[in-house]
Amino acid sequence: VKDAARPFIVHTSKLDIKVLGTVFNVKSYPSDSTIETTLLRGLIEIERKDIPKAPRIILHEHEKMILDKEEQQVTKSNDRVAVVKNTGIQKGISIIPLASHIPDSALTETSWVYNRLIFDGDTFTQLAAKMERWFNVEIHFMNDKVTNYRFGGTFENETIDEALQALQLTASFNYKIKGNEVYIDKK
Repeated sequence: VKDAARPFIVHTSKLDIKVLGTVFNVKSYPSDSTIETTLLRGLIEIERKDIPKAPRIILHEHEKMILDKEEQQVTKSNDRVAVVKNTGIQKGISIIPLASHIPDSALTETSWVYNRLIFDGDTFTQLAAKMERWFNVEIHFMNDKVTNYRFGGTFENETIDEALQALQLTASFNYKIKGNEVYIDKK
């Protein structure tokens, strides 16, 4: 419920995201090199905590903001070229338009709300990071050659074993599961 006296603010390590009546997603993990904010409906205001005098960023519907924690300019996300708006955005921040005709449940950024893990062109390393969070496991690569395999697909109700079996249909690798540890090696 909107309450001007008590604004809803999401705090991450480097950003404060002020909700202005909206549907949005924030992805901010300490181990990730980026912080992402995806806006589906409404409006949000983003303020840099690490650069207090930086201009605030207003995201509009169907936009995604990416902050590179290392302050390098982001140029791509899921093979979509970033469009940096001419709004005084600082180095390290990119704004990417999202397709407005795709339902929320089919967007990679918000599919988790619908209990779906969507990946599109992810390297095995990128997918492994998502799978570790999704399945609460640790994935170890025993051979670097498999880390660059690329995958696209969706997991909904699979176990970690079923998900890895499905990935084996498109790529050649072996795996072993020991408790919460997954070991992936070349075939």
